[in-house]
Amino acid sequence: MARVISKPGPPPTSCITCRRRRKKCDMARPSCERCLKGGYECLGYENPVSRVIIHRRSADDSTHYPKDIKILETVDPAVVRLPQETNINLDQGARPSTLEAAMLYGVNGPVSSDQSQSIIRPYYTRNATQVLNTNSDSGTSSNGLTQIVEALCRSVPPSIDVARTMRGDYRNRVVHTYYTQRLIYWFHPPSVELFSPELVQLAESKRIVWVMYLGAKAFELLQQGAQAQSMAIAQCLGWVNQLEHKFTTNSRSDPSSDDTGKRLMAHLELATTKFNLVNTTSGYQLLRNALPKFLQLAAADTNLIVEQLDGSLTISFPRTLRAPRIELIRFVMHDAMLSFLLGLPPLVEYGYDCEYDSKYSGYEWSYGIPVALLQIVTQVSSYRAGSRASIEDWKTLEMRVLNWKSQYSIMQGTSATESVTRKRVVVQEGWRHVTLIYIYMGMCGVSSHDTRIQASVGRILQLGELLGSSPISVHTLPHCVVAGLAARLEKQRIAVYEHLRSIKSERVWLFPGSQFSEILYHLWHGVGLGGASVTWDDYVRSRCAIAPIQGDL
Repeated sequence: MARVISKPGPPPTSCITCRRRRKKCDMARPSCERCLKGGYECLGYENPVSRVIIHRRSADDSTHYPKDIKILETVDPAVVRLPQETNINLDQGARPSTLEAAMLYGVNGPVSSDQSQSIIRPYYTRNATQVLNTNSDSGTSSNGLTQIVEALCRSVPPSIDVARTMRGDYRNRVVHTYYTQRLIYWFHPPSVELFSPELVQLAESKRIVWVMYLGAKAFELLQQGAQAQSMAIAQCLGWVNQLEHKFTTNSRSDPSSDDTGKRLMAHLELATTKFNLVNTTSGYQLLRNALPKFLQLAAADTNLIVEQLDGSLTISFPRTLRAPRIELIRFVMHDAMLSFLLGLPPLVEYGYDCEYDSKYSGYEWSYGIPVALLQIVTQVSSYRAGSRASIEDWKTLEMRVLNWKSQYSIMQGTSATESVTRKRVVVQEGWRHVTLIYIYMGMCGVSSHDTRIQASVGRILQLGELLGSSPISVHTLPHCVVAGLAARLEKQRIAVYEHLRSIKSERVWLFPGSQFSEILYHLWHGVGLGGASVTWDDYVRSRCAIAPIQGDL
C-alpha cells in the first residue's frame, strides 16, 4: 500500500538546478540557459502535480522488485556530489550479498568479511547461475540482461531493508546502466564461478560504487550528440580527476592488502572510463599511476614471484592470470593489450615460467583474446622491450600459435547457439593471425610485404566480413590495427579505417577505435604511402607522433 500526499503551496516554476542553487531561473525550455552558461547540468522542471509517495512496507517487500527496471533521466545532485573524506569512511558499512546490495548508501552495523562471503555466494549462485550462462549474438541477450539484474535484486537477503537504505534512482542507474552497457559487448557471458568474486569485491567497497556511477554517467554522455557531449564530458572528467585523487591515494602509510586491492580496482575502473571519454593514451597514464599498487599486491603473493637464471625477480604472467585477486588479472590484461597496441614496454617485468593452463579462462569472456595467445603476444612485447626474463624463440612461439585450437570450435548446440559460437570462433581465429603477424614483424623484424604477413592480412579481413556489424565485431579492434598497419591495398585500408571509426561511444571494446585510425592514417600517408612496405617500428613511430606518451624515446 502507498499513501499519496500532495505538496502544499503553488507548484514551482524554476528548474530544479536553479532552485537548489537558490538562483533566479530564466525558465527556458527544455533546459535553463542560466545553467548551461554557468556550466551546470539543468535537471529540468518538475511536473506541476509533484507528489510525495510514502510506502507502507509489507513483510516481503525487500525481495520483490518491478519487473521492468528503467534508467532514470536525472540523478539527484546530492547523490553525484563527492563525499568529504573527513565525513564518510568509504570502506565501512554493510557488505551485502550482491551487486544490487553494493549500491547501498549505508546499512547500520558493519558485516565482517567472513560473513559477507557466507551470505553472498549461496544467494548469488542460486538466482543467477542460469541467466549468466545465456547465449546470444552479443554474448548476452537484452532479456538475459534484465534477468541478470532481476536475479541480483532477488538475491538480497530479506533481512536487508533495501527501500530504507538505498535510493532507487542511484541503484537503477548504477546496476542497470553500467552493467547492461558492459554486458552487451562482452565476448561471452561469464560463469558464476568467475563473475561472483567480482561482485563480491564490488559489494565490499563504496569507493568502487562511486566509480561505477561515474562509468554509468559516462556511457550516458557518449550516447548524446557531439554538441551536448563536450561540456558534460568536461564535467565528467573533472569527477574522474577528483575520484582518482580521493580514492586511489593511500590514506595511511601502511594500508592493508584489501584496502590496496580496492584502490587498485577503483583505479582500473577509472582508467576504463578515461579510455572511453578521452582516448587510449590518456587512460594509459592512469593505469601507469596504478603500478605501485599492483606491485604491492603481487609482492604479497610469493607464488607469483619467479627468480630468473641471472638472479633477477619477475612476476609470473601465467600464474597472475589465475590469481585469486581479480584486480591483478585485470591489470595484467590491460598492461598486455596496451603494450602491444601502443608499442610500449610492459609496465611489469613478467616471467613466463610455465605454459598457461587452458582450463583457466581468466578474462577471456570479456576481452575475447584466447589466453594462450595472450601469453605469446606478451612474450613478444617483453622481447621487444629487452626483458631479462627467459623468452621462447620465435619458431617455438610460431608453432604454438599454429597448433592452438579455439575451445569454441568443438562446441555443439542449437542452431542459434551454433551461430553465436561460429562468430566467437571467427574472432579467435583472427587472433591467431594477429599473433603470427606480431611474431614476424615484432620479433623477426620482417616488413609488411612478407608473404606470410600478407596472407594473414587477407585472412583477417576475410574473417571480419563474416562478422559484419554485429556487436561481437568490436572485439576485432586489435585485428584491424594489425591488419591495417600491414595492408598494401587502398580498399583494405579503407575497410580497416571505417571499422575502427565505428568502434566508438558506447559501442567499444576495451578501447575506442578513433585514435588508432588516426595513427594508421599517419602511417599510410607517411612511410606506407602508396602501399609501400612498413615495419612494426614504423607503426610505433606513427603512434608516437599522433598519440605521444610521456617517456617515449
